[in-house]
Amino acid sequence: MLTAGPLVALLALSIAAAYGAWRFWRAHALTGSRLALLASAFSLLAPLSALSLVPLDRNGTHLEASLPAVGAVAAAGFALSRTRRLAPLTLGLWLPASIGQWRQGQPGPLSSLIETVLGPPAAAHASRTAALAESLAEPLSISRADADDIVLAALLHTLGTPLAPAAAPACPPGAASRAVTANVLRRVPHCQPVAAAIAAAGERWDGAGPLGLSGEAVPIAARIIAVADAFDRASEDGLAAARREIRAASGTLFDPVVVSELLHLYRDRPDSRP
Repeated sequence: MLTAGPLVALLALSIAAAYGAWRFWRAHALTGSRLALLASAFSLLAPLSALSLVPLDRNGTHLEASLPAVGAVAAAGFALSRTRRLAPLTLGLWLPASIGQWRQGQPGPLSSLIETVLGPPAAAHASRTAALAESLAEPLSISRADADDIVLAALLHTLGTPLAPAAAPACPPGAASRAVTANVLRRVPHCQPVAAAIAAAGERWDGAGPLGLSGEAVPIAARIIAVADAFDRASEDGLAAARREIRAASGTLFDPVVVSELLHLYRDRPDSRP
């Protein structure tokens, strides 16, 4: 005879598996991860298959036999959802929540996610770029809300690197990564300005960039990120070399006003690198 105990247990496990399926589906929608899509389908189909047997299983034999399998699916889905080793899946599962925590003044989860997905050196570059972008936003009279979006965009501007296809040789450095990052962030609530800033960060002041935007038609957030990103990369050869490189590109690659503010920030800083 079919008893309530196994049925309640199956329903509970099925709800857990369905929740996992929903999370994996959201991860797939965000990043296009095929692993997330497969995990979503598996998490959903296993409990549905077991539940479909309930009307036909009057003595509960098949129902009780299905409990370990459904439990294993739910447990495997939970374990997979906690992974930090598979970049596309990790990104899809944790990015929206981490951004929400960052906006609430809790930067730790987002910093951890960036380091997990990109590795420590790239995460350190993202952090330095964001700090420099924040330093540039204040003298440029950018509002606090807009400055927060600029800092977030600077933090995330290379986060799509693991998802980006191999860039064609003619592509500007980082173009494929920025495009993927912007595409992902467009699907995250309240991140459309952040996505727009990253998408335009490869534009040039003289209009020779991929979108053909020039001068002040390039969003100020993108202009700031472009300068901060280039300066941090160039500073690997020392601050003096970085200052020279940024100054030489003022008015062509970069907004002269943003460059001027950056050079002002670094005017008295000694070069500690050989």
